[in-house]
Amino acid sequence: MSVHVDAELNAIAERFNSPDAAVRRVAVRQLVDSQEPEAVELLIQALHDEDNSVRREAALLMNEFDAADIASVLLESLTSADENVRSAAAHALADLKDSAAAPALLAALDTDDTFVLASVLSALKNFRSSQSLPHALRLLQHSNAVVRREAIAVLGYLRNPAALNDLQTRALHDDSAEVRQAAISALAFASADSVVDTLIQTLNDPHWQVRAETAIVIGRSKIAHAIPALITTTRDERWQVREKAVEALGKLHAIAAIPAIGACAVSDISNLRKTSIAALGEIAHRDALPHITHALDDRDPDVRKIARWALQQIR
Repeated sequence: MSVHVDAELNAIAERFNSPDAAVRRVAVRQLVDSQEPEAVELLIQALHDEDNSVRREAALLMNEFDAADIASVLLESLTSADENVRSAAAHALADLKDSAAAPALLAALDTDDTFVLASVLSALKNFRSSQSLPHALRLLQHSNAVVRREAIAVLGYLRNPAALNDLQTRALHDDSAEVRQAAISALAFASADSVVDTLIQTLNDPHWQVRAETAIVIGRSKIAHAIPALITTTRDERWQVREKAVEALGKLHAIAAIPAIGACAVSDISNLRKTSIAALGEIAHRDALPHITHALDDRDPDVRKIARWALQQIR
């Protein structure tokens, strides 16, 4: 380490001895400019500061360093009695980019602390490590819904067919709507034939956000066998679900859905009208002309603009 760097770090270290927490917070920020091992040691020291705001600042900045022990320090901070420090450490873990941290994260899954489990899983998904597969599958059975949701996110990133049955079970039967929605989103990597029956069932889920997510995945995965079920969903009680069903039908170029989409194109809700006309433009079939022509006089200028575009698509 050069004399200049040494002097700079010594000056920062002196600020950590200040009785003023604001000065110590500034010292934490100044450490980011140095990637020396000594700077990491000072940052670790700041994680044990008596002031909550200093500890929080240190946890937020941990991911700026490449030191091998960063993950271990952040994992320790997840168990802090201070909620702000725990939250900052969780966010810093989620931002870790160095896969060398994966072994420490996997080891940390051997705990009963639900906050730690959820935070570690959230960080693991970025690494797409095959070693996390058995851990994520095991934690799908956890009693805490947030842990199950984060385990599903890991499996979705891994895109491993071995998880497909478990994901479909969660999509259909988990008692948390949030977990069911996450499982459906994770199914987007699967082949259409392997998930079509499950997705047709979840179009009837009691929670509207689950139904909407299902329509999104069907459209994204181009599952043509689900077109009849999507047409039925264009009459869902929630306009947000109808909108996603219409959007999916447009992606599928579903000519048979034109009358159902046309019915949505005269909704009182402008967002649904815009999506419906856009979907008709994607289908680009002459049967859609009456609905598109009608939208040329819509009271919403955005709908009129999309209608002109849709007309060009057909012409």
